[in-house]
Amino acid sequence: MPKSLLIHPEEVRKAQIIKIKDIPVNQYKPDFKKELATYGKERLLRVWYDMVTIREFESMLNAFKTMGSWNGIEYNHKGPAHLSIGQEAASVGQCINLTIDDYIFGSHRSHGEILAKCYSAVWQLDEKKLESIMKGFLNGETLSVAEKVPYKNMKDLAENFVLYGTLAEIFARKAGFNRGLGGSMHAFFTPFGSMPNNAIVGGSADIATGSALYKRINRKPGIVIANIGDASMGCGPVWEAMMLSSMDQYRTLWPKDVGGAPPILFNFFNNFYGMGGQTMGETMGYQVLARVGAGVNPDNMHSERVDGYNPLAVAEAVSRKKELLLAGKGPVLLDTLTYRISGHSPSDASSYRTQEEIKLWQEADAIESYGNYLIENGLCTKGELEAQREAIGNKLLEVVKLATNDAVSERAPGQFIESVMYSNGKVEKMEDRPVELLQKLDENPRVKALQGKIRYGFDNEGKPVSKNKAFQYRDALFEALAYRFTVDPTMAAWGEENRDWGGAFAVYRGLTELLPYHRLFNSPISEGAIVGSGVGYALSGGRAVVELMYCDFMGRAGDEIFNQASKWQAMSAGLLKMPLVVRVSVGNKYGAQHSQDWSALVAHIPGL
Repeated sequence: MPKSLLIHPEEVRKAQIIKIKDIPVNQYKPDFKKELATYGKERLLRVWYDMVTIREFESMLNAFKTMGSWNGIEYNHKGPAHLSIGQEAASVGQCINLTIDDYIFGSHRSHGEILAKCYSAVWQLDEKKLESIMKGFLNGETLSVAEKVPYKNMKDLAENFVLYGTLAEIFARKAGFNRGLGGSMHAFFTPFGSMPNNAIVGGSADIATGSALYKRINRKPGIVIANIGDASMGCGPVWEAMMLSSMDQYRTLWPKDVGGAPPILFNFFNNFYGMGGQTMGETMGYQVLARVGAGVNPDNMHSERVDGYNPLAVAEAVSRKKELLLAGKGPVLLDTLTYRISGHSPSDASSYRTQEEIKLWQEADAIESYGNYLIENGLCTKGELEAQREAIGNKLLEVVKLATNDAVSERAPGQFIESVMYSNGKVEKMEDRPVELLQKLDENPRVKALQGKIRYGFDNEGKPVSKNKAFQYRDALFEALAYRFTVDPTMAAWGEENRDWGGAFAVYRGLTELLPYHRLFNSPISEGAIVGSGVGYALSGGRAVVELMYCDFMGRAGDEIFNQASKWQAMSAGLLKMPLVVRVSVGNKYGAQHSQDWSALVAHIPGL
């Protein structure tokens, strides 16, 4: 049935004034007794431990990039290293109340996010589960090297595993989390909920939205967080992703039991700079980033500014937002204040900002202030924290020795990338469970109508079959799609005018009657987000079919097609699959912007 949402002129033409709800800014009030009761002593101490681990890890990378050595070890790291020194509290705090079912997609500056998410998983999982995950990953290859670092128990070994797997990936080693094919800007570890990180500014926004769609459509647990920077607020795909995630139809048209809006949290790590451009006062006009949520929906996207220099403030905010998301009341926007002490990259001399500003933030250092908070409240002594810092440094030293040793940590052979660029396989269905349909396939009106079509170009007398009687190309596309919808329960399709309109050239006509809204739906006219969300849906475990109508419109989804859909199988060393079909039509007689054929261009992109 077509949708029946009445737009009444008398209602929409009424004179009125829109009133914006309040947007909280830095409202967290520390309460040590409450925090201790919530997290316990060991967990509160662990927060400091995790932050220091990230700081030591990235300081080590910075030393290799700028001096070629660290703690007497010489190594020439030729790859990138975009550091997040200063942002540790925001990363660690975010993960305190997340489980492995909660996903984080990050940016090019994501070493801290990977370590924070994985260390949080190590904290939560029991030893048998940890051992099973590590032994099963890459046939135990990463674990076999991590075991060479001294450890006390399984959780201690798991830390070695996370540190080595991440560093080996950054150093392009075969035992790295992605066989060295992702590197610093694309490293991730899905078993712990650390999802692909993106080198394109704002690139994770629409991909994470697709992952959240996968969770909602297929009723999977957990939420999805897109960690993007404040400068990404200038990126079209970020806005497109927010539009796609906030559609009213999740509540007005989708089945109630699906659960509402996709559980996506857009977390802007607001460090006030996009490379050398200062977002506050220079390249942006929002002043307080959280205010932009007011332009998306009546809930302001539940937007809020939180002090990212207090890990417990971030943890409390994420916990509250997670409840909203699981209840289907998203999307959510968090403006998480932080600051990168380091430059955009090691070659950045930070000439665009004053030393006075950097010094002020160094004096407010989150690690030192949180450590003092623990000491002041009698949870530990300064000596105990220093002993922990020394232990972290010793562990890291052993990991670095292994990750820089060519004999222990070899590189994948050059031809390996060819073997993982394509999936080279056929999966009948992504999950083995019943499919959700509104009717049986053989009861569908279009299926019945096509039974009378002639499937050959000529009749019995050798005369060309008339267009009205001929089985057309669009009919074949419809049949293939309809059949696959009845086989694969994860398959979903979306794009411009997909549902009631019937799709471009009426390919989808008849699917409205066959499929519930969450399996076939109209999207905003947001080509980047249409394809990007398809990428996220597919790499999360579902089969996606997305449509852009005409080839010409591919230009508005260039990054998502050429940089995302095409590359994630290869950059993940084949650990991720991409069961994604992007449908476009080649038009004619319809003007210069609706009649191009980009087949040759697409054919030159590896991975497509």
